[in-house]
Amino acid sequence: MTEVSRDSISLRNAGIVHITQHKKGVRFTLDSLLLADFCRIKPRDRVLEPGAGTGIISLLLAKKFPQARFVADEIEPGAYELLLRNIERNGLSENITPVDRDIRDLSSSISRDSFDVIVANPPYIKAGAGRKSPFPDRHLARQSQIAPIAEWLDLKDLLKNKGRYVLVFPANRAVELMALLRMRDLEPKRLRFVHPSLHKPASLVLFEAMRSAGIGLDVLPPLIVHEQDGGYTEEVRDIYGTEILKSTGQEFFSQSSQREP
Repeated sequence: MTEVSRDSISLRNAGIVHITQHKKGVRFTLDSLLLADFCRIKPRDRVLEPGAGTGIISLLLAKKFPQARFVADEIEPGAYELLLRNIERNGLSENITPVDRDIRDLSSSISRDSFDVIVANPPYIKAGAGRKSPFPDRHLARQSQIAPIAEWLDLKDLLKNKGRYVLVFPANRAVELMALLRMRDLEPKRLRFVHPSLHKPASLVLFEAMRSAGIGLDVLPPLIVHEQDGGYTEEVRDIYGTEILKSTGQEFFSQSSQREP
């Protein structure tokens, strides 16, 4: 029996998404919300999310951009089962198509030049580094032992010409990521560093790269998450959306918890 929680989260201009996730294991975090907010989608775009987990990013973007169409890929069986439930629970079955393939197999099963956008929150710890999580799904989500970041970026063949690859990554690996992007004809176009607080170094970087684009990078102002008193900054509160904040004053709230098979 696996214990799950039923939670709700909001994103500005998207409204509220209801999500079922394991209490112990893969759970969405602030980086997914910041990535969804950073991602620019056009009305008729086709969007791929590899490593979708329980679907938080695709769910939020599908609510925010209802005319776009999404493919959410997740190979871990437990997370994939919850992805299916979350798509149905939020009434987004016509907007999001779930698939359960290894990301290394996507290029052989999906036609090249199929997507306008790829959005990804890839594993951020190199295989063998860091502390191993006791929960296998969380370990896979954090560590790149199944597919290193280079193989995630190889999905660029699925992008149309001038398609965008949008992702979040550790700030201390930003130079490495930029080099890997440019090696694959993915030109960095927008970049934003995320700082835990004003006087702390950046912990994350948000990137948007474009396939077969010219040189030119827009470096956005840094995003500061916390005020000095530990509360969220005005911008982060705005990203979270007014509905959830008025209800709870927190990142998200648990509606109920239960044990399910």
